[in-house]
Amino acid sequence: MNTSEIFASPSPTATQAITQANSRAASATHALRVLAAVAVLLLLYRIVLMWLLPLADTTEARYGEIARLTVTHGFWLMPHIDPQTPFFAKPPLSTWVAAASMSLFGLNEFAARLPSLLASIATVLTAMAFASALQVKRRWLVVPVLASCPLFFISAGAVMTDAVQMCIVIAALYAAWRAIDDDAQQRRPWQLFFWIMVGIGALSKGLADWALIGLPLISYALLEGRPLQLFKRLFNWAGVCIAACIFVPWYAAAEHFYPGFLHYFIVGEHFSRFLIPGWKGDRYGIAHQQPLGTIWIFWVAAMLPWTGIFVTEFVRFAARVRSVPPLERFLWCATLAPLVFFTFAHNIIWTYGLTAVVPFSVLVARWLERASDQRFRIASYALLLLSLAAVAAAPILARNVKGNSDRDLVAAFHRVAPPDAALVYRVAPIYSPHFYAPGQVRYQPQDAAAPATSQARPQFLVIANRDLDSQPAGARLIFKGTRHSLVEEK
Repeated sequence: MNTSEIFASPSPTATQAITQANSRAASATHALRVLAAVAVLLLLYRIVLMWLLPLADTTEARYGEIARLTVTHGFWLMPHIDPQTPFFAKPPLSTWVAAASMSLFGLNEFAARLPSLLASIATVLTAMAFASALQVKRRWLVVPVLASCPLFFISAGAVMTDAVQMCIVIAALYAAWRAIDDDAQQRRPWQLFFWIMVGIGALSKGLADWALIGLPLISYALLEGRPLQLFKRLFNWAGVCIAACIFVPWYAAAEHFYPGFLHYFIVGEHFSRFLIPGWKGDRYGIAHQQPLGTIWIFWVAAMLPWTGIFVTEFVRFAARVRSVPPLERFLWCATLAPLVFFTFAHNIIWTYGLTAVVPFSVLVARWLERASDQRFRIASYALLLLSLAAVAAAPILARNVKGNSDRDLVAAFHRVAPPDAALVYRVAPIYSPHFYAPGQVRYQPQDAAAPATSQARPQFLVIANRDLDSQPAGARLIFKGTRHSLVEEK
């Protein structure tokens, strides 16, 4: 090769190839930045909603009121749904963390919701650890994936028990995987951590947490064909003792001071609720009777932007289940086991697929990293558009949430009523008025109201909107919401 050939300019074909490669790299970098922007946008959006939205009936207002009562009345052993009624439906962990937050930051919506956000962030970090173990180079891709899933987004900033449960279950599954996968010298710390999560799980949702931890592990052990070996890698006597020390004292104290708790919680909440259609023993609400298999409808909604990926990736996995990495099989077991389990349950709600969202998000992150440049760009920009649409829909969301809360009605009452006035409900109050007007709410149905000639009748009345036309001529309308109105009778 002569000197002129060495220093000759690149051929047009080579120059074009370099230009195309640089263009693809720049495009990929831009798409990655779009996904990062989506993650930041949705996080900020969630925080703003946590700050602005009222606690809606029934779920958020109920758990917010339970936490408020814990702070104001000292119900730290057994949560109470009102000052006279202990709440047997759930162990106290979620109430404890919400009440602790409210003790620090005040009796407000943001403080009540903050533990769910922190638990969700911890879950995201665990999902990133799973992604790293699956050899996903850009493990942070799980962040926009999870943030864009409606179920995760809602749970990440709501006063519910589900985010704390999710955090515990996913942490336990990650510890279990490390105990199974690591060598003997590194296994013991993960064994102990696994059993600590089992113990804490008993204080979160009890046997439900154990089922959501155990079912994926049992499924994976059977799929691998070595259940005894995997059990030996997880079992640790010291860990079992630590777990027992975490939850047994509270259960013993709860049953001692509140006899009947164990029977209602273990038999009623864990078996009757799921096996008896329209279970009538629910003390605190209504059993959610659904047709068998409804969990899959909930799942489609929970993973809405990624539903197509779920179908295509599952087909690919089922076709070559034995040739995929063990961790991929583990993640699919963690995704499918709770969904299959709840397929045969009647009394379920839309949040029951939450723990399946996290392991599947790791698989979606890997799909994104392996996708072609074109598919990656399409997914990034589509996710950005969906996120912007969600932000643009904030007024609609706020209107719907406010329509299911009496916060604005109570605020109107406080503006015009004397400090010692009672807020008398002609319709049965749910939970939000108790949270926003503690100690002032009275329930006096219409048929039990004082006669029209009585001078002792209540001054401020909450009525159903349909009853507005039947009010006395002297009644003054102060506030009208989507379901209730506040009137003043002089």
